[in-house]
Amino acid sequence: MPKKNLYLLILGFALAGYSWVILNHYLLNTNNPTLNVCLFRQATGIPCPSCGTTHAILSITKGNFRQAMEENILGFPVALMLVIFPVWILIDLIRKKESFYQFYLGAESFLRKKWVAWSALVFLLVNWGWNIFKNG
Repeated sequence: MPKKNLYLLILGFALAGYSWVILNHYLLNTNNPTLNVCLFRQATGIPCPSCGTTHAILSITKGNFRQAMEENILGFPVALMLVIFPVWILIDLIRKKESFYQFYLGAESFLRKKWVAWSALVFLLVNWGWNIFKNG
């Protein structure tokens, strides 16, 4: 993927992520249920592997790390990416560098290794099992 497209994609996802977290923060603070947009859960009644990530991120912002782990451990890497990636990209753009793009290329190469891909798949399946168990 070209650098410009990657940077726009990541910044767009970060903006959408921030918007979603802020929207849910205000919904949760007004005692309204959070929005459930998980198509998988709506179709099957079973939570997907990422269900609970928004709740986890909101718990992280409040310092409730244990609660965040219980809601969905994926909240931690997603929260880190929401904070680090946009800042890193903006620094690259200001400095006219491509360190984030080089990181992306290296990460993509690393994730294509069979043992890494299988480990990630097993992790996601275990996380999915946890989501099903805790919501069942």
